[in-house]
Amino acid sequence: MNFIYAVVKEHYALGEEKRISYGVVVYSNSVSDGTACIVASVHDITSDEKKVSELVRRCNHLQLSAVHLKDVIEDFFLV
Repeated sequence: MNFIYAVVKEHYALGEEKRISYGVVVYSNSVSDGTACIVASVHDITSDEKKVSELVRRCNHLQLSAVHLKDVIEDFFLV
């Protein structure tokens, strides 16, 4: 099973206050029929799009299993 990581841009609003935050979505690519479905996601990680993009790039490069997503996010942002 192949995993594909992607950045998700999210808009939040509370009253008059609005902000943009980024998260990570993991898709599973089924080899048999070519469909993809979301198998994991973490929302509202940071407002730093470049940082989340770098994390996603690394996860895709290393073919990280989706079960490790939350741990990897915690470790990545502690640095």
